[in-house]
Parts: sequence; C-alpha cells; structure tokens
Amino acid sequence: MSASARPRSGRVLLVIGLVTLWTTVIVLRLAQLQLLQHEQFTQLAQQRQLMTRSIIAPRGIIYDCHMDELATSITVHTVVAEPRRISSLEPVARRLAKILALNPRDLVERMSDPAHQAFVVVRRRIDPKDEPKIEALDTDGVHLVEESMRVYPNSRLASNALGFVNLNGDGGAGLELEYDREVRGTEGQISFDVDARRRSFRGTVEREPIQGQALVLSLDRSIHYIAERELRGGVEKARAAAGVAVVMESDTGRILALANVPDFNGNTYNEYPAETWRNRAVSDMFEPGSTFKVVVASAALEAGLTRPNEVIDCQMGSIMIGGHIFHDHKPYGLLTFPQILENSSNIGAAKLGLRLGEERLYETLRTFGFGAKTGVDLPGEIIGLVRDWHRWSKLSVPAISFGQEVGVTPLQMLVAINSIANGGFRARPTLVDRVIDSSGQLVRARTLERTRIISAETAAAVREAFEGVVLRGTGKAAQLEGYRAGGKTGTAQKIVDGHYSRSRYVASFIGFAPLPRPRLSIAVLLDEPHGKIYGGEVAAPIFQKIMQEALLQLRVPPDKTLPLPKFNPTIASAEFEDFRPNATPVLPLGSDEALSVRTGTAVLTMPDFSGLAKRNVIARCQELGLAVSASGSGIAVFQDPSAGSPISAGDACVVSFARGGGMAAALSRAPVTDATRGVRR
Repeated sequence: MSASARPRSGRVLLVIGLVTLWTTVIVLRLAQLQLLQHEQFTQLAQQRQLMTRSIIAPRGIIYDCHMDELATSITVHTVVAEPRRISSLEPVARRLAKILALNPRDLVERMSDPAHQAFVVVRRRIDPKDEPKIEALDTDGVHLVEESMRVYPNSRLASNALGFVNLNGDGGAGLELEYDREVRGTEGQISFDVDARRRSFRGTVEREPIQGQALVLSLDRSIHYIAERELRGGVEKARAAAGVAVVMESDTGRILALANVPDFNGNTYNEYPAETWRNRAVSDMFEPGSTFKVVVASAALEAGLTRPNEVIDCQMGSIMIGGHIFHDHKPYGLLTFPQILENSSNIGAAKLGLRLGEERLYETLRTFGFGAKTGVDLPGEIIGLVRDWHRWSKLSVPAISFGQEVGVTPLQMLVAINSIANGGFRARPTLVDRVIDSSGQLVRARTLERTRIISAETAAAVREAFEGVVLRGTGKAAQLEGYRAGGKTGTAQKIVDGHYSRSRYVASFIGFAPLPRPRLSIAVLLDEPHGKIYGGEVAAPIFQKIMQEALLQLRVPPDKTLPLPKFNPTIASAEFEDFRPNATPVLPLGSDEALSVRTGTAVLTMPDFSGLAKRNVIARCQELGLAVSASGSGIAVFQDPSAGSPISAGDACVVSFARGGGMAAALSRAPVTDATRGVRR
C-alpha cells in the first residue's frame, strides 16, 4: 500500500469511529429518555396537557328523630375566570361587576393581578337569577362552577347544636364539626384536556364524588321548637343575658332539645358574633347553688347517714363552721329530710355534707360525674371544676353542700339530677341516634350507656322529696296540669373579680315528669336575670311550659287522678314562619268536639284542604287536634289522609304546598311516610 493511501484509510476509520460514537450516544440518550425516564416525562406531559379540578361532595343530611331535615346541601354556582384567556379584560370585568353587584374597580384590579392570571374566583354562591346573565355573556375564560352549599331549612332552630359549615366546606361548630369526618363525604375529580394556551376543550370525570354519611339525631324538631320558644320568651321577660334549656329522655339520656339564647342562623353564621356560636350547655361553667343539694342529700341517704323521716335542726337559719357563719334565706327550725330539699335549706344541706366528710363528699362528686366530661357527642365540652379534697379549706364541705366552690355545666347538672329520675343511673347524654349512608343503610347506631350510682330506693326517696319542692316548696311555679312533677330550684351568686356579686345571679330549675315514672328530665338556666332573680320565679315557669307541651307532644297519658290539662296552641312568630310544631294539641275542655273525641263517641271527617293557604291549613289541623307535617309553600296541592276520610284527634296528616308551576311537581312527589299512618316514635 502506498504512503498516500494509509493516511486516507486512517481518516476513514476516524470518521467511522466518530459516527459510531455519536450514534451510540444518541441511542443511549434515547434509551435513557424512553426507558429510564419514561414515567417522569409521561407525568410532565400529563401536567402540561391535563388540568384537574376537585368535585366537592355534598355533605350528608342531618335529620331529627322523625327524619325531618335539619341540615341539607344544595347545588349553587360560583363565577370563576381565567383572565389570560380574556381578550378584553376591563369591559368583561365591568359587565361581571354590574351583574353581580360588585365594585367594578376592585374586580378589574383583581383580574389584572399578574399573580392570578390563571384562575380567580369572581364571586362564590351567586343568586340563581344571575346565572342566565353570566351564561349570556358567552365569554371565553368566564365559567360557572357547581358547588355544594349547606342549608338549614329551619333557620335558627337548633343552631347551637347543629353548628355551621364554613365557606371551605368544613364543619365550624356543633355536630357539623364533631361529625365532620363522617358527614363531609369524599371529593371527586374531573380532568380537562388543555391546549398550548391552557384552554380546556374536553372534560372527563376521573372519580365520582361520594355523598357524606347522614346523621339521625335524637332531637325532636317540635319539642326543640317548644323549648326555644319558651326559653326565648323567659329570657326576654327576665331581661337575662343568656339562657339554656335541655330536654332529655330520662331512661336513655337521649337529648330531645338543646336550646340556647342567644343563638344564630346557620345559613348566615358569619353575620353573628362568634360568641353566639357557643353551646352554653356544655361550654359554660357556673356555680350551681341549691340544685346541688340533691347530690349531698342522695349521698347521705345512700350511705345510711340519714333517713327519709329524720328530723334535722336547722338552727333557725344560721350555723357557725370554721369561724364563719352560714345563713339560710329564711329561719328554719326542725325540718325533715324532704323538707330540707323542699325549703332549700343551706343549713340542713351543710349538716348532711359534714356527716359525709371531705373524702366521701369528694368521691360522691366524682361518682355523679362532676369534674369530668359527660361524654356528649358535641365539641367544646369542658370538665367543670372540682378541686381535690386535699386542697379544701375548713369551709369547703358546707359550701360545696349547697353549691359553692364547684363549677359545673348545665348538662352535667342535668345528668346528675336525671339519675334521680331514672332510678339511680348516670346515663351518657347523646345527640346522634345513628349514622346512615347515602342509600339509608345503617353504618352504626347509638348504644345505651348507663352506670348505677345510687340505689333505686335512694332515688325513689329523693324523687318524693323533689315532688314536695314543686307542690309545697320553692318550685311551685313548675306545677303541671294533668301530670305530677318533681324538681329543684337554684339561685347562685356569680363570682366577679374574685368576690360573690350582689347583683349578678344564675337562676336555674331542673326537674322531671311525669311521676311516678318520669319520661323527661329538663334543665333550665338563666344567666343574670334582672328584677326577679330566683330560680323558682324565673326558671321554673319556663320548665313548666316546656314540660307541659313536650308531654302532650309525646302523647304521654295524663294522670287520671288529676284534672285534664288545658292547652292553647301557640302560633309561631314570624321568625319561625316556615316551621310549625306538629304537636297534637288537647282541645279546650269546654268544647263539645273535645268531649266527644275524648269519649270516643264522635267520628270526625278529614276536611278538603285543596287550594287553602298554609296558615289556614295549620290552624284547622290544630282545631281538630291533628299532627300536621307541612312541606313547601303556597297553597295546598296534596293531603294524606284524603278529604272525607274518618279521623280522630291525635292522628297525623301530611300536606304539601306549592306555588304556580310547582304544583305538578309537588303532586308527583306526594309523600307516603310513617306520619301518614299515625306512627310516632
């Protein structure tokens, strides 16, 4: 080979080597991209070509014990914009502002902000009448997005128990907060294909939203309405700062009503001061005063340190203990055990407490549940205040015996006295009877939790003394018509700046009925009443009105040895215009219709409600003693039982109302429920 051929061959080999190296590098790079980094680039492509949005799941419905809706969810629309897709930003923003009643300058500024060019919420939950106007704009980059909104059909009814849902869809108070995990549901997801300019052109639902589980409460909407109505009236009459009323089923601890004043409207909760959201029944602490005497009296009786017929010297209303003189509100001499409770004697209670001694009295407080949570299924419950007996002074035993030096919540006090009503059991109070899924299948149910803390004999003896409080003692204003009742009054001075105030009091009455086998226990508490301040004057009358109507609502038969109860149904105020209690009123004793119904000698006929206004239908049902379940608004379009059907007082009827074009829809939805068959729990 010539010398000139060898260099040419070397150059060829060099070129081949370089091409081979370059090809190898490309192949390795392709292998890296397509094999080793395949997932990474696939995800990157999806991120750039897909846009995902969450689909908010509707929250589960909250029902009362008769499956009437207390909280539900509806679909509303929110206006959102993608400013970078809007060619004429300022004119569009000004048209949106005009439709939605927004400040045009502020909206233009928001939509022009460089930090929000991809997405901006123009206005959440718009009025349905504005939706067609937004759609008529037909502007690329302006959308209506569906959202789920929480609605409370009965406005303020049971608001402190139910709570509210904030704008983010989270439970903010009450049961909405306590059961947020169960009720909130599972979000869905939708994905959109987008082009290089981030314009979406196709949507796919990746995951359907799952509605939250529903709660069936022990609350009875009608009884709750009664409790709120009477509590509000009592607070206004006494010019009190606040009030609480709790209605509990004596045997089970199920709460049928939990009313607070002041309260709020859950639909517009953010328009109310945050302090109105508080559930005072579980979060406020007070010194109980004389209602606490039942604890000491029960413990002394249970321990055999006294007898129901024992006579105790109350020393004409004063006693010196530890260098301090304790007084009664009246000078009492010799009083029997029941009379100590009837007359609310501090001296008698103090003497019983001294017999127990420090350690045994402390154990009694703990046994009755003081100084610990009741276990109610509500957020914000406090434990109250019970100091360890080693830290007590020489004055602590007598002071605690009539309700000082301890802090309790209204619900703790009701649970304690309820143990007298039900034969000696401390029952855990509850609000949720069962949790069900969106198809109505049971998820879990409430279990009865009771602990015996005193004997049935002790409970019976104290119950008898409690009846004396109502018949002859400080609780005469709590006397019922047609039923026997028992209870205890309480009036406690509030502590202000470390001293007992002479002008601020907490007045209370806690009792039960009907005797001898109580069905309900009720606590009523008024904070800082003015004028009349004693529990027997301001709290006992509220108890009487709530208990009287609640027993009638539950169809508890009156005591045959007592005169039949009179009942004048109260028409709801405008504030509760959309709700009427479906209590069964007892007709006035003097009416011929009432007498014939009670003796079973007359057969009544169901009227024809067609075309009548809601108020007229409700008034007529009350006249006939019917429990009416009314839905909708406008004029009556459906009723069950039908016109002409035989009826009797105490039966239930369902009436649907509609306006204009809504009549056909209402007729197609004509409900068939347990209420139509006269079944009530």
